[in-house]
Amino acid sequence: MNPFIQIAQGVVGAILISLFFILRSSFGETRHTLSIIGAIIIFIASSYILRTRLIRWGSRQVWLKYHQRFASLGLSLVLIHSAAQPLVWHSWLAFTLALLNLGTGVAVSFTTHRTRRLLLRCHLALAPILLLAIVLHGREKLDHDEFFPLTEVHDVPCVKCHTSEVLLFTTDSHFQTDLDAGGVVSEDLQWEFNLHGTSLSRQTTISTEKGANRWLVTDEKNGEEYTVKKAGDRLSVHADAVYEAYTCLTCHVHNTPEIQFDHESHGVKSYNACLNCHQTVINGIKYGARKANWEYNP
Repeated sequence: MNPFIQIAQGVVGAILISLFFILRSSFGETRHTLSIIGAIIIFIASSYILRTRLIRWGSRQVWLKYHQRFASLGLSLVLIHSAAQPLVWHSWLAFTLALLNLGTGVAVSFTTHRTRRLLLRCHLALAPILLLAIVLHGREKLDHDEFFPLTEVHDVPCVKCHTSEVLLFTTDSHFQTDLDAGGVVSEDLQWEFNLHGTSLSRQTTISTEKGANRWLVTDEKNGEEYTVKKAGDRLSVHADAVYEAYTCLTCHVHNTPEIQFDHESHGVKSYNACLNCHQTVINGIKYGARKANWEYNP
């Protein structure tokens, strides 16, 4: 059977497995699960090296077919888990090694003689290094206790706190007329952004999502994008941020007019790093710097 078919079967299998978990929860909550499944399957695929002259159980071609299927399945899961957006050096290491393993594995099937032997050696050497990189990546990502223990009420999926849309401020819904008009941002809306510490260039544009009560504000000059959502009788303005950004806002309500006034009266324009001001003790460990007269109390 053509090696491309074996590899395609693994890729399709990875897509189906990913969809199964994503539809049950969300991509953010599923990413770690996909990486674990992918690492286990890669380890199983590595058992192909056991088929040697000493171990003759089963045909070498059968072992190779299953190696190709499982390897492409595991590597595809790892790549899907990354969303092609590695954030830190150990993420880039695992991502790059996964691509190299997949590339050399495919190349081995379509080369001959000396080139094939060279690529095969590279492929065999990269496999254990990839597994070690995945383990390192997992340990680095899961070592959360150093800065915030995930215990008691904070024992929740990562995406409950790490969101891609950080709340900047809320405003009156009468600005919806300016948002619905689209095109270049109006002076009134630009002034409203400036009042909340966010400067927009005059070239900023607005695009609408009909029926979704969502608007995308794009400031190409400054390279920034903002999402505006309608929540009840208020409009909430969010800034795009990387997945690793920290915020308490998903669980702790900080967007009421009273809370907003209290923060802004003290010169605080962004409420995302609560523990910078509110000191708290979790499991006997003190977090935050006491810069205000309030204790953090969830």
